Amino acid sequence: MKGLLVAIVLALVVLGSGPGGVNADTTPTDPQQAQLALIAQIRAQLGSNLADALAAQQQLQKSLQDNAAQQQEMQAKIVEVENKIAELDVKIADAQRREAILADRIEAERTQLRQLARAIYTAPNSVLVVLGEAQSLSDLLTRIADLNVAGARARELKATLASDLSSLQNERKREQADRDEQVKQRDLLDSQLSQLRALQVQQEESMAALQVKIEQTRTEMYLLSRQSTQLAQQVTDMLQQQQDAIIAAAMQAVWTQVQLWSQSNNVGQIATSAGHSTKYRFIWPEPQAQISQPFGPSTFWFEPPYAGYPHFHTGIDLVEPFGSPVYAADDGVVALVGSSSSGYGNYVVIAHSGGLDTLYGHLSTALVKVGQVVTQGQPIGMEGSTGNSTGAHLHFELRINQKPVDPRPYLPPGAPSAYKG
Repeated sequence: MKGLLVAIVLALVVLGSGPGGVNADTTPTDPQQAQLALIAQIRAQLGSNLADALAAQQQLQKSLQDNAAQQQEMQAKIVEVENKIAELDVKIADAQRREAILADRIEAERTQLRQLARAIYTAPNSVLVVLGEAQSLSDLLTRIADLNVAGARARELKATLASDLSSLQNERKREQADRDEQVKQRDLLDSQLSQLRALQVQQEESMAALQVKIEQTRTEMYLLSRQSTQLAQQVTDMLQQQQDAIIAAAMQAVWTQVQLWSQSNNVGQIATSAGHSTKYRFIWPEPQAQISQPFGPSTFWFEPPYAGYPHFHTGIDLVEPFGSPVYAADDGVVALVGSSSSGYGNYVVIAHSGGLDTLYGHLSTALVKVGQVVTQGQPIGMEGSTGNSTGAHLHFELRINQKPVDPRPYLPPGAPSAYKG
């Protein structure tokens, strides 16, 4: 494709380099005026393409900055976990050393007890001699008591040592379990860091490709007045298609970041808030709105390709007066708050139980921050017209496991309303 583009651009230069580069597709009535009109139309399209590409470049740059911050945070967590692993290694080694000392003492006590028992068994007369040497009944009783105390102390010492050894072993097992958990956490962080780095490479490649398209568009605009309008339109259309694909990839970076956030922050099951709808999963984020664009295939050129369609609207557009409050459709945790001059503009993404995420785009301002727990019906932003928007509206998007789905079946039926059920 790049070779074809270079060949076409060279052909444009050749066509426009001399008198032979006349316009072959102008009307015979007023060729110059018709050509000027076509050139103006193409220039406007190229200008729009350039503006979109520059906006996407800005958002990619912001994504790269966010990625770098996430990588730095992830690396700090990895260092923290590795320090904990090192501390636990020291504790485990110390516990093993103390276990070995106690085991030796227990074995020594057992040996002494076995020797005493063997001596009594093989030479019982020696005990009788000790007792027979008593000078009185009181002395005899004292000698018997001393033997009993000695035996009891030996048994007590043995039991104490055994209990201490068991406690040490249990302590070491707990520390080993803690270490195993820290190792799992470190491995998970390493995996997430690798994904962030892979995403960074993709974003940098998209940035480089976008920069090439920006330069090509600028060159096309510069050469436009010297080119055949038909050939210029072909190049413009080709650049439009390429830029659309790159811009769509840039927009997808938002959802890639949501996915990475979800991997680092397990939402799990979120307790249902008081007053939550008992019949529907979601409520309308704008209860008095009109639907200006439904979910599905679109004829608007600025919608990205999806599911085999050249243009696809991945949410529904709701229209209320500028500055109207936008409400959380369901209980959840704020996963992302972002801003760009194209695409979603100012947006909020909320993660919900069951792998569901909702996005609220084109806001004039966001009212929540990342990590904040929100309840159904809570204001999370104000309607605006930021990003790729032709007027004040809310872009409401639902994704299940990262795939966009029509949110209408999850909402109260009919037109937008305050109904909860």
